Amino acid sequence: MSKKIKTIWVKRLRNNLHFEFMSSILALLQTPDAMISLIAGVLSKFAALVKEEDDYLDQLKHYETTQEIHDEDSRRDNAFYQIFSVVRVGLRHFDESKREAAERVNNIMRDFKGVPKLPLAEESAAIHNLLQKLETVSADIASLGLNEWVSEMKDANTNVRALMAERESEAAYRTQHSVKTARAAVDEAYSELLVCLEAAAIVDNSDACKQMLAEINARIDEYNNVLSREKGWRNSRKSEEEGIDN
Repeated sequence: MSKKIKTIWVKRLRNNLHFEFMSSILALLQTPDAMISLIAGVLSKFAALVKEEDDYLDQLKHYETTQEIHDEDSRRDNAFYQIFSVVRVGLRHFDESKREAAERVNNIMRDFKGVPKLPLAEESAAIHNLLQKLETVSADIASLGLNEWVSEMKDANTNVRALMAERESEAAYRTQHSVKTARAAVDEAYSELLVCLEAAAIVDNSDACKQMLAEINARIDEYNNVLSREKGWRNSRKSEEEGIDN
């Protein structure tokens, strides 16, 4: 059984997952064991920093709108891509008037094709500009049956802008900075803890020690799998976005 602890890129873990992972490692180590006594000082420091991260995350919940922003951003992106999809179909419509309407809308949409890839604030401004330009071809929008999708995109964009303003309040910014600082301290303590654990494993070569490291590695595997799934989702989303360039 290996005495080495596996690697995980903790900086890629979202705030809640980061805290869950660190808490799970702490819980594994807060058990009576001869090896643990060898790292008591480092473990105590790690526990205190994880607690501090938890406190800051609780504060952040008063201002946290990240999930709502993500949901509304996904909603407006979906509407954007649906509009693009309908327009592309319209370009091949058997009815000449439909094809002409689709061409006029496509001329506008084509200038904004990279919008969903922009940072949130820039995307919001670009979508607002796009909506203004689409108003100039309102008859074509209606002809192609796009009114509901345009309304969906407009509503979601309005919500993103409002949520961003709420999240970017001064108090929220200070709290987010505190969470970032606390995470960095926990990550540093975690790295120190791993070094001490591997050294202690050499001293305490018991079955209990080996089992402890195996459980830690199993937990790391679990969260690495989460990161892999999220990376797969992002790659899938990227492919979807690039599809409008073809």
